Amino acid sequence: MRLFIAEKPELGKAIAEGLDGNYKSGEGYIQKGDNIVTWAFGHILELAKPEEYDEKYKLWKLEDLPLPIKEFKYLPKKESKKQLKIICDLIHSDKITSIVNCGDADDEGQILVDEIIQYSKTSKPVFRVLINDLTPKAVKEEIAKIKPNADFKGMSERGFARSQADWIVGINLTRAYTIMARKNGYEGILSVGRVQTPILALIVNRDKEFENFKSIDYFS
Repeated sequence: MRLFIAEKPELGKAIAEGLDGNYKSGEGYIQKGDNIVTWAFGHILELAKPEEYDEKYKLWKLEDLPLPIKEFKYLPKKESKKQLKIICDLIHSDKITSIVNCGDADDEGQILVDEIIQYSKTSKPVFRVLINDLTPKAVKEEIAKIKPNADFKGMSERGFARSQADWIVGINLTRAYTIMARKNGYEGILSVGRVQTPILALIVNRDKEFENFKSIDYFS
């Protein structure tokens, strides 16, 4: 029996509609013939906070930076623990022989389900289906093109590299800039991010252009 793990309930229901067999609904999953479909709610795991690696990192100290994190931990989000347990119990069920990653057809969708599979520590074979069209006919066609999840290793590595790089940059630079700012009397947190900081710089520079703009008369 195959276990399809969708990125979200809407996709899970579309997959179930595209599968043959009798329909049976369970808590957090649907059984359709010889297949079970379950789903996440977007990312249901998240990168651990610094203090979840070591309690001492609750205190922001410049001498601790950069934080020496070499192996990243992914922990359940509080609001998603119930569904994560349902998914993991299904993964480890004796009746499940293989797992199908049905995350969205992009890097983020790839790692969203890969995170769950890795968290479960299963050794069962994993496959991948890319679904963009939620109509039953299109879903059936994509399931027929099923491939080993390993064929999408590049997508997975890109996705994990991006999310972990964001964590490294965001956590370390936010702490560094905040600590230095507080030494000069600043009381808040200076949030720094790989994307947000360059975008903020573009906005500030554009605003300065408006402030410094001086109209010039042109004659032809």
